[in-house]
Amino acid sequence: SSGINAEWPLRPGGEGIGGTVDILVSPGFYQPVLSSIEQAEMNYEVLDEDVGREIEEEKKELLRAIPGVFDFTNYYAVRYQHLHLDALARAHSDKAETFSIGTSYEGRDLKAIRISNNLVNSDSKPMIWVDGGIHAREWVSHTVVMYFANALLGEVEQQKQATFNSLLDKYQFVLLPMSNPDGYEYSRSSNRFWRKTRRPSGCKYNNCNYGRCYGIDPNRNFDADFGNKGVSRNPCSDVYPGKQAFSENNTKAMRDYILKNLSQIKLYLSFHSYSQLFLKPIGYTTRKPKDYATHDAAGSAAVSAIRNTYGKVYKNIRSVELYPTSGSSQDWAYLKGIVHSYTIELRDTGRYGFRLPAREIVPTGKENLNAFIALLNQL
Repeated sequence: SSGINAEWPLRPGGEGIGGTVDILVSPGFYQPVLSSIEQAEMNYEVLDEDVGREIEEEKKELLRAIPGVFDFTNYYAVRYQHLHLDALARAHSDKAETFSIGTSYEGRDLKAIRISNNLVNSDSKPMIWVDGGIHAREWVSHTVVMYFANALLGEVEQQKQATFNSLLDKYQFVLLPMSNPDGYEYSRSSNRFWRKTRRPSGCKYNNCNYGRCYGIDPNRNFDADFGNKGVSRNPCSDVYPGKQAFSENNTKAMRDYILKNLSQIKLYLSFHSYSQLFLKPIGYTTRKPKDYATHDAAGSAAVSAIRNTYGKVYKNIRSVELYPTSGSSQDWAYLKGIVHSYTIELRDTGRYGFRLPAREIVPTGKENLNAFIALLNQL
């Protein structure tokens, strides 16, 4: 990207498994960066010659979406996702209800759906929490959670309904597909690679004459070793954690709902993209947690279920093995006592990255639904 200094040689050992890293480079920096990589004698592969052109093609696809319709052939605006959740609840009123856990900085609902058999008498059942969309540019993450909601209610994956019916007898499922609606809408309208929230966060170089900064990284904003690893003090950075934990409306709302129901939550699962990874606690230290063996067994079951669907390989690793991070939702949930707290990084491994084509939504949903069932069988 334009943030790379062309005079600074790239060195091996960057963040990522095995020292691999994906770099987005603007045209003016392409040759200097390539020269730096070659001088360092590192192996490289050009994944995409023209990301900008593909973003323009993606915009054309978005325009083909029919207003008011929701399906899994496209990526839809927040309001259409919310309308679809409400429609699901109306169509399955004995099993589902929608509610808001709060509002975003720009005033959008943080809409969740609760699903269980005999819903009115399900308050005491163990709870399963699933969220997506914490990072704005990771469009497939919230779409997969929407797929889960449809599957649990029999709108898709009808062949699995006997399995789901048994699970709905046992658990109540709370799904928050879109946990960063402001950032997502901005990524649709203005900056496809926007990651953070949209609350003003400070000034460039501590001087507003140079411009203002916006957004806090919500997955660095939870109170888990807050502000120490994998963050930046620059308020314009993609990994700016904020001045204090839970400074953001969405992270506060998630915190409050989870704490209110903490004794009942048996699984915390957060979807992100991309890299095809099953990430286990903890992200800020190399010391293995006391539940390491439990986490490893859960991860093994999940990645096996994924591989058995379409042959896709997801790696089962601890978050810190990807790169050290503080302030993640997964680690916070684990520290609060939810033993089974995980993050799944969805397709792909770099060819499309955050711009996963809509044609891959359904297969990604299917393979991760199988992983979800495998995880539930580990509880």
